[in-house]
Amino acid sequence: MKRTIFIVLLSGAFSIGAISAVAAETNLKEIKAYINNSLKIKVDGKQFVPTDSEGNQLNPIVYEGNSYLPVRSLSQALNVSVNYDQSTSTITLGDGQVEGDKLVQMRAGESNTVITSRDPDILSIHNEHVVEGFYTVKPHDILPSTITFRLYAKYRKLSFRVGAIGSPATIIVSDQKNKVELKKFTIMESDKFKSLEIANIGDVDYLDIKIYGTTDKNRVNFTTEKVVITDALVH
Repeated sequence: MKRTIFIVLLSGAFSIGAISAVAAETNLKEIKAYINNSLKIKVDGKQFVPTDSEGNQLNPIVYEGNSYLPVRSLSQALNVSVNYDQSTSTITLGDGQVEGDKLVQMRAGESNTVITSRDPDILSIHNEHVVEGFYTVKPHDILPSTITFRLYAKYRKLSFRVGAIGSPATIIVSDQKNKVELKKFTIMESDKFKSLEIANIGDVDYLDIKIYGTTDKNRVNFTTEKVVITDALVH
């Protein structure tokens, strides 16, 4: 029997109890489906095993003869971005549908401590397939790894995701010209990829993102192994 493959969003955002609570007020409909442990998936001729953000294997679901696959995991394998707007219940696939300008295309100047990369082998951490972004290795705890962008004071909001391997890193986003700190936060390995949004950047000409690492108690070894920034957009 010929089967149709559908891609659907499988997310751990709601528990079963939460889903039951909202089902009566939404378009959610309870169905009887089956998990297909025998179905194998290949992407560009290579075996592909879908996983969640924790690295746990996800198996296809079969419902009325159709196979459903986890959209986020598959989109990462296909190098296609995926976003979910909970307020409108909308799944968006592909960069062309995402509003905003990529900061990766707007880099001002060079830095020997932060590298622009399209190498998934370097950027992919926390079981996420990352194909474009910035990274720094063993950032200093006093002299930060810094990237600067020219915004021409024409954007309202900055958003990006950041993840770290090893000890915590401190990220400071600032208005270089006016010497104003816009956001300061700590990212830990347990945070996985953390999403940040910074508003009120309408008057920012040069934007700095500074990354500080951690050292051991003797301040000899830098124990923040790597920091990755991806999905950096200005709106």
